[in-house]
Amino acid sequence: MKRKKAIIIFAALSALMIGILLIADSAGTAGTIKRCIYVCLDSLIPSLFCFMVFSSLLIKSGIGEILFTPLWYITKFILHLDRKMFSVFLLSQIGGYPVGVRLLSELTDGSKACDKRCNTALCYCYNSGPAFVIGIVGIGIYGDVKAGLIVFLSCLAANFTAAVIMNIRRKPGNDSAVRFSLTGKDITTCLSGAAKALMNIALAILLFNTATELADFVIGNFTGGEMPYIIKAVTEITNIKNPGTVCSLPVATALISFGGLCIIYQLYTLSAFRINMLRFIASRAAISALSALICYIIVCVSGYDPAVNVFAYATDMLISDPLLLLCIAGMTFVLLRNTEKSY
Repeated sequence: MKRKKAIIIFAALSALMIGILLIADSAGTAGTIKRCIYVCLDSLIPSLFCFMVFSSLLIKSGIGEILFTPLWYITKFILHLDRKMFSVFLLSQIGGYPVGVRLLSELTDGSKACDKRCNTALCYCYNSGPAFVIGIVGIGIYGDVKAGLIVFLSCLAANFTAAVIMNIRRKPGNDSAVRFSLTGKDITTCLSGAAKALMNIALAILLFNTATELADFVIGNFTGGEMPYIIKAVTEITNIKNPGTVCSLPVATALISFGGLCIIYQLYTLSAFRINMLRFIASRAAISALSALICYIIVCVSGYDPAVNVFAYATDMLISDPLLLLCIAGMTFVLLRNTEKSY
């Protein structure tokens, strides 16, 4: 009973403190929210929504298995994955962090064996899309597409290596017949599922960036400094592009490979199976270290030394692109309609 009261008191005091901080740092939090909304509307939603729908349709219909069959025959004795799981693996490497967990959730049937298999696959079906890496890291931080390509290829190689190691005891994937099936209901399900997923992703980005801003505000007032850059990036990966920050290419690769606490929270909200978080975080930490090592070897062998040219997103721009507005309006309609049906 005393423990319960202590928890209630702690929660109440924490809520009071957060409320005070939100008022005291209203300008900072408002600027953070504005920046995050711009990032979501300008790049995240337009690119990720379409690929989420596209990849879900590929897996649901069986087209993905047909499309990637030649590559599957080449790698099935290395990766030991069946056709469908191999399709999920490839799509997760180019789609962005949440794509892997979304596709794996469509494969789960609720059984412990399937959940265990999805937990294993999630450790390597997890990567930042090349558009984000090249645009934000390559061009945004280092001013060079080549830097982004090195980061992406290093993460891809580390994920491939992890897949080989984690499936080494499994038998090679089967060669069962592929079934093609696509209905109007499947398309609607993919659309509404992607809309809900992106809403959760956007809200998670707002939440974690606001928490980071409040922590930075407290540190600044008590110490006169600011939260370390690495901690900001580990908390929310888009902070990797904050102005005034400098890091080597292998360090940037490790951060991109890990994804950050915000991405891990997104996996939890999007997953239809129970994720073993300790195993996932430990696996991603090891894979991130491997990604950094691969990047370091590439840099040493090639002699590539990118210059740092960190930029920040502008936050005083209006969203005026009619196609972007149409996309957002359509997603909002789908989300609201699906929410209405839920009630």
